[in-house]
Amino acid sequence: MRETASLSCRVYRILLAAYPADFRREYGPSMLQVFRDSSRDAAKRSGKLATASFWLAILGDLIISASKQHIENVGEVNGAMNNIRRDLIAVVGCAFIILAAFMLLNYGRVHEVGSLLVFGRVLDAVVFTGIAGNVIVFLLVKITRWDSFRIACWTFLIVNALSALLLAVVGSRIDPQFHLAATMLAYVVSLVFWVLLHYLWRSTARNVLASS
Repeated sequence: MRETASLSCRVYRILLAAYPADFRREYGPSMLQVFRDSSRDAAKRSGKLATASFWLAILGDLIISASKQHIENVGEVNGAMNNIRRDLIAVVGCAFIILAAFMLLNYGRVHEVGSLLVFGRVLDAVVFTGIAGNVIVFLLVKITRWDSFRIACWTFLIVNALSALLLAVVGSRIDPQFHLAATMLAYVVSLVFWVLLHYLWRSTARNVLASS
């Protein structure tokens, strides 16, 4: 009887290879122990029919549960890839907006385009707060479990407020043509722009997740 039980355990240990490696490392020993106890109970019941029904139950459970674990692993991998893809799109999108604003501002200064120079304060604010704010938002989203949109709102509120306050103190010293009201308005526009952009991004991401 002991030799039969030992053989059954060796066979079951081989069958456990049907499970994913991570699952097998974590739960394999306990599953083998449960099988060993169950096989002993089945051995006490004499007859080939009892043995056959025991192994049918074992194989049926193994096929179903192993398949389920593989499906869950695929889902986790796909979820991770989708998160990486969304992060990459967000980073590239923000970088493109910042670069476009910077190039537009530089073009206006080089060619002295009046309309662009008037709008220059807003572009300056969008570029500066976009670089600093989005880096902070990205890091906080990755290292915390806080709501991403709430992080964006608070981050851009603080970044824009501190930037505007700093310019209010030193702006007239570094720029003879500094206008406090226009600068404050530029940072208000920058705050609204980036918060609105993050709101639209979150809404789009939710819609994509809901449809997938």
